[in-house]
Amino acid sequence: LKAVCGYPLLKGLEAAMSLICQLSGQVPEEPVASPQGNVFEKRLIEKHLETAGKCPVTSEELAVSDLIPLRVNKVAKPRPLSATSIPGMLTLFQNEWDAVMTETFQLKENLDATRQQLAHTLYQHDAACRVIARVLRERDMAREQVTALQAALAQARATGMVPGDVDMEPEAVAGMTEDIMARLDETAAALTGTRKKRKAPPTQASVDTVKGFSCSGSHPIHQSTAPGILCVDHMLSVPSVVCTGGKDTVVAVYNTAQKKVLGKMTGHTKPITAVKMLESHNLQLVLSASEDCTARIWAASDGWASSYEAGPVVKMHSGVVCGVSAHPSGDYFITGSHDKSWAFHAIDGRTITHNSDLDYSVTSIKFHPDGRLLATGTSTNEIKIWDSKTQSLAESLSGHQGTITSLSFSENGYYLATGSQDGTAKLWDLRKAINFHTVNVGTPVNNVAFDHFGQYLAVCSSSVKVLNFADKTTLVDTVELGDHEGPVMGAIWGQDAKSLFTVSMDRMLRAFG
Repeated sequence: LKAVCGYPLLKGLEAAMSLICQLSGQVPEEPVASPQGNVFEKRLIEKHLETAGKCPVTSEELAVSDLIPLRVNKVAKPRPLSATSIPGMLTLFQNEWDAVMTETFQLKENLDATRQQLAHTLYQHDAACRVIARVLRERDMAREQVTALQAALAQARATGMVPGDVDMEPEAVAGMTEDIMARLDETAAALTGTRKKRKAPPTQASVDTVKGFSCSGSHPIHQSTAPGILCVDHMLSVPSVVCTGGKDTVVAVYNTAQKKVLGKMTGHTKPITAVKMLESHNLQLVLSASEDCTARIWAASDGWASSYEAGPVVKMHSGVVCGVSAHPSGDYFITGSHDKSWAFHAIDGRTITHNSDLDYSVTSIKFHPDGRLLATGTSTNEIKIWDSKTQSLAESLSGHQGTITSLSFSENGYYLATGSQDGTAKLWDLRKAINFHTVNVGTPVNNVAFDHFGQYLAVCSSSVKVLNFADKTTLVDTVELGDHEGPVMGAIWGQDAKSLFTVSMDRMLRAFG
């Protein structure tokens, strides 16, 4: 062996073979030597010295710092007996695979649990954000209402208007005075002469234009929790601004061009039945009637696009207030109620007269264009025409077979359109007190509306049917608009009949043009 390998290599092999741990009797992985020349496995001798502090062979004092590391080639550990055959190795692989799968399953379970915890946490965070947003919104609304009430109170003190939420008891009825009657006569005289001579301008929409009407905008401006818009109004002086009343008890002013809500008025506690926009003494006002038995006056603080302040609240009626209509002078308005009465009010909220000795419920109410007359629809299927000044009954119109739901005067004052639950709309010549045309739509008529010059009539039921005068007494079909997905509750014409705004129980305000 010396001759073949050489003496130095043999000495090295002998030295490597002699590195046996004195504690374990095995070849050490990380050998160290004591000053006395004894070889140990480093981790074993360090643990021994922590407890004994002496060399296990010579029993002499020995510290970890006294150990001398030895540099030797790494010794491969012998393969275990189970890995020396193919079946044994397959068993090892199977055990390792099972361990990996078990660990993977546990990791997936932990991942799912973590995902659920994260989703729950995110849901709680989102719910908290919504609650905070709602609370902040309610706080801001409360602040706005407080500011509006303070401004309304200051305005009431300055102008003598009755502050909001003040009961208007029967003993507060002021009565028709000579000044009021003179104002009614003055307004009627000024309007009658010019109104009858007025002709449609060249810019008035032609029949072909109206036939080509299509939906140009759909606006869900009221809450979805109580879906349905029940009434609509519009002023020709502000072409793109409309006012709506919803089943959600909110009165809203909306700009259809900007697609923006200009103001929302809250105060009613039940659905809104009627709204009316008007200008009076340089004030922009909104009148609203509701099923909560009240009528309210709202004042714009600085134009239609500003905030709205709560004004007087009329609590004269004991039943649903079904309608409200403004006098052409802008100084007065009327309300009709299911409590079998209608009332005449000043624009500052004072009740002037209250006609409560009726044998029927008032279901709709409307002023004549010159304010000399007013009409009421009734639960007995009749239309009553009243003298505004004397409050006396001038005429009764019969012909419908159902409750009257809507009234609309033509601009020339000669014609009155009425809608009924019997599925018909009728046109009446007030000069002769006769019905000269009937439109049968088959479903209850919710609203009828003449355009400003009385050339077109919109009839609202399950859809909107538009008719036009072919001659002085004959109406013909123009177009039918069926875009709404629910009963159409109201319609109002825009400038020169070039647009039509409709509202429906589908919560949509739609613009046609």
